[in-house]
Amino acid sequence: MTKYSVAYEYNGALYLNITNRCPTLCHFCIKNKWKMRYRNYNLKLEKEPDLIEVLNEVKSSFRKMDFKEIVFCGYGEPTMRWDLIREFSSLVRKGGIDGVSLDKRIRINTNGLGNLINKRDITCEMRGLINSLNVSLNTIDPVQWAYIMKPTKGYENGFDSVIDFIKKAKENVEEVVVCAVSLKEVNVCAVERFANQLGVKFRLRPLLDYEEI
Repeated sequence: MTKYSVAYEYNGALYLNITNRCPTLCHFCIKNKWKMRYRNYNLKLEKEPDLIEVLNEVKSSFRKMDFKEIVFCGYGEPTMRWDLIREFSSLVRKGGIDGVSLDKRIRINTNGLGNLINKRDITCEMRGLINSLNVSLNTIDPVQWAYIMKPTKGYENGFDSVIDFIKKAKENVEEVVVCAVSLKEVNVCAVERFANQLGVKFRLRPLLDYEEI
């Protein structure tokens, strides 16, 4: 089998795959259908990378090209490893990674459960480190959220935490994007209105269920 990828490239950005653990089992997630692969990359980690491995992957990648941004996103919830993200981002901001400018854009794609996962408000720790958060909210109906996101034990009532996470993130991160997957049962307009009322951005994501790997 092809070696698993900690770093992978997509659309001019460098993505970092740091965990396969996730507190939700979203019914639209394509990781099982695609057998943990994404556009010819194997994202099934044999072990979670430590900071040194992540740094080596980033340095090696930036020697090939200057990516427009670094994105924490894989087939897992990145904030399960918030401490690693924070340490890595701090190094970037101090100019401590060869080939990576200290103002390099850093984004996290998340389900918004980071505060519940870490049992504290991690958004205030993102100030000055993280440029953008893409939060997969998908619906403003808590019952429908539970149906769509399929939270695991301990996260069953996580909807309110996600809403609170978005509101707190707006105060600490320069760009917050509320995302919704294009599902026929979801009132996407309501999600967009919610984002507009909060003063954050909205993004409608395509359903990848029928897209080829």
